[in-house]
Amino acid sequence: MVQKVLDEGYKLKFIDLSELPDDEIVFSACGTGGGIQTPMKMKWVANPRSKLTREPRYKIDWSTRLRDQIMQADREWCPLNTWSQIPDANFQDNTEKRLAELIGRESYTNIQFEVAPGFVSQLLAMAKKDKPFVDATVVGHRAAPEISQNGLNLENVQCTPAVWTTIMGDLLVVERALCFQRMEELVEGISTYSGGSIRGLHAVRGSDMKRSAFPGSESLAMKVGKGIRGALKKGTPPADAALKILGSIGFRLFEGEIFDFWQDEEYSFMTGTVKIRGTGAYAGHDLRIWFKNENHLSWLDGEPYVTSPDGINVVDSETGWGLANFWSAEWDPDRKVTVLGVEAEKRWETPMGLKLFGPRHFRTDIQHVPLMKVYREFY
Repeated sequence: MVQKVLDEGYKLKFIDLSELPDDEIVFSACGTGGGIQTPMKMKWVANPRSKLTREPRYKIDWSTRLRDQIMQADREWCPLNTWSQIPDANFQDNTEKRLAELIGRESYTNIQFEVAPGFVSQLLAMAKKDKPFVDATVVGHRAAPEISQNGLNLENVQCTPAVWTTIMGDLLVVERALCFQRMEELVEGISTYSGGSIRGLHAVRGSDMKRSAFPGSESLAMKVGKGIRGALKKGTPPADAALKILGSIGFRLFEGEIFDFWQDEEYSFMTGTVKIRGTGAYAGHDLRIWFKNENHLSWLDGEPYVTSPDGINVVDSETGWGLANFWSAEWDPDRKVTVLGVEAEKRWETPMGLKLFGPRHFRTDIQHVPLMKVYREFY
C-alpha cells in the first residue's frame, strides 16, 4: 500500500503534536464497530461474518459488495426510492466534505482516534491530500471501544459539530449532544442498525487538540514493530524485544497456552473471555481476560489483576503476532502466548479518566490499581 503511493509521487510527512498550529482546525476521526445480533445480520453486515482469520483467502471488492448488499435488500425487504444513491467506494469522503461545509473551512489535517490498523490508511490518505500526519492519537498508546474514552473528553473539549456516515452511504450531522458519552450511545444505536459499523469526524481547534491528544502513539507502535521484526531475524524472543522498546511502561504479565476463548456480538461490540493456562515460571496458575473489542479486565488465579485503562496485550510467544479478539482462529487451544501489560498515560489515572476507562465504567465492582502497583504486589 505504501509503496504504491510513493510510486505515484506522494510524500509521507510526519509531524509532532506540538507542531499543530493553534488556530487551524483538525478533524478528529472516530467511530465504532464490532458485533451485532443475528436479526441485524439478516439485514445489513459491514464485514463478512465468517471472521475466522485476519486475512481473507480471496480478495474482496468492497464497492461491489456494498452495492450487492443494498440490491439484495431492495429485492427482499427494503425497496429503494427513485432518489436513492448507492454509495461508491469513496463514500466516506463525503464525511469530510460535509464537515468542512458546516464550519466553513478545510481541516489542516485529520488525527487518529486510537492505535489501530487504520494507521497506514490514514497516513496514505493524508499524503494524497498533501497534509501532514500527526504522531498522536486522542486515546493514547492503545485502542478503546467507545468514542467517549479519549483525551478530548478528559479536557472538556466539545464533541460537536460532527458528521457520521454508514456503509449504506447515510450522512448524519450531529449539531449538539449532551456529552461525549451520550454521543457514544447515539452512534452505538446507529451502528447496531448499520452492520455494526459507523465512522465520523468532528472539528477541533489545533490549540485544543495539542492539550488533549497523546503524542508519540504511532511512533511507539512502529518502534515496537521494528523491534519484533529484528528479534525474529536474530532468532530471539519477540516479546523480550517489545518489552525492551517499551521500557518502564512495559511488563510481562503472564506466559502460557490458550485454554479457552469465546466471543459474543452485541450492540456493535465484540465481547468475550480468554482463558490462558500458565507454563514455565507461570505453571500451576491461570489468567482470565474479559474484552469489549479490546482487553479490559483480568484475573490471575481468580483474583482481580490488571485492568483498563492500562493495556493488556496477548501476543504469540514465537512470532510476536498480536492476537485480535475479532478473529476466533487466532485463539487456537494450546497456542503459546505471552501477555504484555502497557502502563497507561498518567491522565487516565485521574478521577475523570477512571470514570471513563476504569473497571467501573464497564459495570463491575473491581477497583482499579495502577499496573506498576499490581505488578509489585504479585511479583
